[in-house]
Amino acid sequence: MSEPLQQTPGTPRKTVTGRRPAAPVLHLLQENHRLTNHSHVLCYGCGQGSDVEWLQLRRFKVHGYDPHPPFGYAEAPKGLYDFVFFNYLLARLKTDAARKAALAKAFGHVKPGGWLVVTSRSAMKAESPDGENGLLRFFQELFSDLDYSDLELLAADAEDRSVAAMVRRNGVYAPAVPWVWIDDREEFLAMCERLVREPVIGLDVETILEEPRVLCTIQLATPQRTFIVDALAVAPLDPLRPVLETDRTLKVIHNAMFEEQMFAKHKIKLVNVYDTLTASRKKHKKSAVSGHKLGETCERELGLYLDKGLQTSDWTERPLSAAQLAYAAVDAEVMLLLHRAFCPPPPPENLELF
Repeated sequence: MSEPLQQTPGTPRKTVTGRRPAAPVLHLLQENHRLTNHSHVLCYGCGQGSDVEWLQLRRFKVHGYDPHPPFGYAEAPKGLYDFVFFNYLLARLKTDAARKAALAKAFGHVKPGGWLVVTSRSAMKAESPDGENGLLRFFQELFSDLDYSDLELLAADAEDRSVAAMVRRNGVYAPAVPWVWIDDREEFLAMCERLVREPVIGLDVETILEEPRVLCTIQLATPQRTFIVDALAVAPLDPLRPVLETDRTLKVIHNAMFEEQMFAKHKIKLVNVYDTLTASRKKHKKSAVSGHKLGETCERELGLYLDKGLQTSDWTERPLSAAQLAYAAVDAEVMLLLHRAFCPPPPPENLELF
């Protein structure tokens, strides 16, 4: 269980109406960069809509749902969400069975890798005499019917007299082929000699977020294996030039312009590139789709959910965590899957239908 997140003292909470203030957990997750404007949010059982209004004022993609009179948020949720907030509803539900049934419905709207966040005042009673252990047992029992991982208790809010907990839904895509970590120069050279013979590879990179960007890892996927290269350790990257500059090997990349810019800093030019971002935009240019980011494209084309939470992690730190390595491997591996989805191979010429 993670350390409780702390809230900045003096955070303003009032909405522009006279309704209940927005739940403190919204401020907390925004301040800690867990909840961003890229997040798709559902406020399940939103009551008078204070949380919905708070998020809308900050330009979040949010849907409120509470069809019970007199609230009137009757439009049912559509699709799956990165965050589903279930705030102050436990007290409305009088039995454990009713609470678990309502939580199961809310959890059904969470995408794999997304979060269900529950805020409760009644749960504070579980805090004594065991403190956090009592709260942990309370929420473990409350969530016992859900397929989740990573239960996190958030810091109790004394002013609001509430506590919040969040659980992450299982089901994100994990690497399906073996991956290898390359931080040795000799292993790097051997890898390059092997990859130059591949007809197609998936390519992705991780960098620091601040400008100027620094290349931290390079992921290169084949159908049999994914290589994760420590770009900080094996530099200079000249041995990659025959791989990336040959027109005999197709490089499949999502948003290739970014990779082109990063390799240009190392005087390497990408040749023979298939950009899955361009392919997605071209395929869906006349239809309304959620977006063309890698995660959205994989959901739509492959039915796979990626964990993008580590994109903003520290890629300069060594060793990288197991979660970071899996994240890096997946992003290159799915390039090959997307290429096959956008450019399926022709059927065998001698295929007999009857």
